[in-house]
Amino acid sequence: MIYNPLEDYQDKYKPAHSQKVAAFFDQLVAKSRVDIEENRRTVNEIAKYREQLKQLKRKRNWLRFLRVLLCITILLIPLVIMKLTPKIRELKSAIDEAENRAEDLQQQANNQMLPLNKLFDAWDSIKLIEEVMPLISFEDKLTIEQEQNMKQNFDFRDPQENEKSTLDTLAGNFNGNPFLFEKRLVHEMGVETYHGYKTISWTETYRDSNGKLQTRTRTQTLHATVTKPKPFYQEQVVLHYGAQGGPELCFSRDASHLEQKSEQQIERIVKRGEKKLQRLNEKAIRENDDFMSMANSDFEVLFDALDRTDEVQYRSLFTPLAQTNMVDLILSKIGYGDDFHFIKRKRMNTILTKHSQGRALLLPTSSYTSYSYDIIRSNFISKNEEFFKAIYFDLAPVLAIPMYQERPVHSLDPIPETPQLFSLRECEALANRVNHSHMVHPDTKTQYILKTSYLKSAGGADETKVTAYSYDKEARVDIVSVYGGDGRYHNVSVPWDEYLPLTAENDFFVSYLDIAKNSSVLADRNGLCIYN
Repeated sequence: MIYNPLEDYQDKYKPAHSQKVAAFFDQLVAKSRVDIEENRRTVNEIAKYREQLKQLKRKRNWLRFLRVLLCITILLIPLVIMKLTPKIRELKSAIDEAENRAEDLQQQANNQMLPLNKLFDAWDSIKLIEEVMPLISFEDKLTIEQEQNMKQNFDFRDPQENEKSTLDTLAGNFNGNPFLFEKRLVHEMGVETYHGYKTISWTETYRDSNGKLQTRTRTQTLHATVTKPKPFYQEQVVLHYGAQGGPELCFSRDASHLEQKSEQQIERIVKRGEKKLQRLNEKAIRENDDFMSMANSDFEVLFDALDRTDEVQYRSLFTPLAQTNMVDLILSKIGYGDDFHFIKRKRMNTILTKHSQGRALLLPTSSYTSYSYDIIRSNFISKNEEFFKAIYFDLAPVLAIPMYQERPVHSLDPIPETPQLFSLRECEALANRVNHSHMVHPDTKTQYILKTSYLKSAGGADETKVTAYSYDKEARVDIVSVYGGDGRYHNVSVPWDEYLPLTAENDFFVSYLDIAKNSSVLADRNGLCIYN
């Protein structure tokens, strides 16, 4: 059990993970049998030639500049060309030779490190986390059994599910509690303001300083706007964590980055929050509501989950230890502070952290492969430490609640047998790797949301329907009447885009690569593939 996520990370898991990463890297080096000292000598030679290149290019650029300057300022142009041009050519020859030598040496260094670079695997970082935290286990894919279990026993459903499409998954469990890291594309309708302009002119009469009538021409640029619906898309990385604690409770809280505030600012925020809590308590009494703020006002104000639906279950989750853990997590600078949104819908908890947005669910080996042993070692250790920190502090808000670490009771509803072989989120992730021309309506002018539905299974494959939701875009013009400085109204044209919904449906098969080897495979991931 993790009783204090911050202290355990700093004192236990972080140093243990760093040791594991370094030891694992040394094992790979021994297995690869690379000659470290030979590589260092080669890398030093590369650095020497690159420094030589810098100096040669600076000298050549200076001579070129000098040649142009002398040609402009004096009449002895032929003499200048005769003197400087050969030197510039000599430098070019030396530069070419140094560049070729540096490229040859880099290829040599690449070959020296190839046996080590070939040993890296994207799952290395995951296995290292499992070794350091034995209560965590990961799966190479989201199975149909786990997806069904999360839906049936942990309320894994989203009323806006058709607005989201899965791009990647990383499934696992913590002491039997299922979780899923999901990278997804989210669609929402917003508005866009469009602008139109029209320049008008008119002649006006006025008296000059001598009292004489004069005329002058005035101009004005009129500005008009219209606001129209527009689809917006963004990628998100979220953690879904299933736990039985508070089975009917719902609440939400947003990140506030309170760790960036001073102690005095935090005190003022808490005092203002206490007044708000008092008003909510009084309102609950008047309306016979069951809301009642907790005695720990620091927790109530800073966690700010005031939309909770069940006071009894809320208190059963947030014991004094859980409250302390959560406040420490929000205010601490050890991790990422208060950068997490926390949404609980019955037994499913969704965590969205700022620090994980834009990251890959698996640490790509390309982030540390190199031609230099020392660069590889430095990157391998630092990137794995960053990856572990990101994973740990995605989980930290749920691990702060001791009840969420308890093994679920296995008197849960049994998962009914199904002929379906693969989870729909895995199918979506595969579909999103396919060239869009196979998926979307031909008139599509925007990004798109892909949703999958199960049709049937046969021959070790699932037949899956992929529905693509997207938009066509048509140019429109609105005429807006704008009052001008000439005392008249003028029609101003405002061009805008109308987004017209499109839907396309296509059927595909999803299976293992070895089963689909004789078919037209469109994309694959984690041993699965999608094909016609």
